[in-house]
Amino acid sequence: MATFSKTNAQTLLALQSVAASTVLVGSAVDVSGKMGGLIYVRFARRAATAAGAGVNIRLEASQSASANNSWFPFAVLTTAFAAVNATTLDAEAASGQAVIPLTATTGFTAGGIGFCDNGTIANSEWFRVASVSAGVSVTAEENLVNTQANGTAATAGAEIYSPINLPEGALRIRAVADGSLFTQAFAIQVLYSTIDGIA
Repeated sequence: MATFSKTNAQTLLALQSVAASTVLVGSAVDVSGKMGGLIYVRFARRAATAAGAGVNIRLEASQSASANNSWFPFAVLTTAFAAVNATTLDAEAASGQAVIPLTATTGFTAGGIGFCDNGTIANSEWFRVASVSAGVSVTAEENLVNTQANGTAATAGAEIYSPINLPEGALRIRAVADGSLFTQAFAIQVLYSTIDGIA
């Protein structure tokens, strides 16, 4: 039976904060020797009020090895922009555990996605809510990877998208977060994996 060789957890856009009304264009990545793969996108709000219009997250492919007038979108994801609920942690939530103590739990619902907005943005993380203890805490489906300190901001209404296939014929790919009409800062992360060969 054939076995695929893969490279996982590669980065198109590192987890970062993007300023309000900004367009972030990621670096081009050479995929000319790849047989395909998947792209993973996550988005979160860094403020609770309505944001004017959604962020358009464009995943783009190029048939050229270098020409920058050759980008074509193969997927466009448009985020929500209505007001969401935001709160803070009222005690530390340690890495390796799933209970996140919150000052308020309004807006957090089982099955929904939240975001711990760590003071060190790279230590922020998304979580899917398994259950809510009203006014006390939420329990995530999975344990936290990073410790989230008392006072860390937490927002409801975060977004995790279904994986998107990497076009097999592309020579290069990149991600663009077009927040030109989004009137708040936001957090974004775009990762990808590739199929490198068959043994």
